[in-house]
Amino acid sequence: MEKVAYEFEKGNDEVVRARVCDFGGKQRADLRIYFQGKDGDWHPTKRGISVSTDMLGQLKQAIDKLEKAVN
Repeated sequence: MEKVAYEFEKGNDEVVRARVCDFGGKQRADLRIYFQGKDGDWHPTKRGISVSTDMLGQLKQAIDKLEKAVN
């Protein structure tokens, strides 16, 4: 099961996808950069993070703290 929850353009044929997926029989939250190949399909890169969905609250806190730090 894979569900893309959000996607935004990073530029130069790259997007960042926030998705929920199954890995090893467990549900994961994945933020990953994808690039568009010459075949026209989107392919994942190694650049990203994957955490257990149990950790989404902590990930949200980290993003909130980052947002405050840059403002």
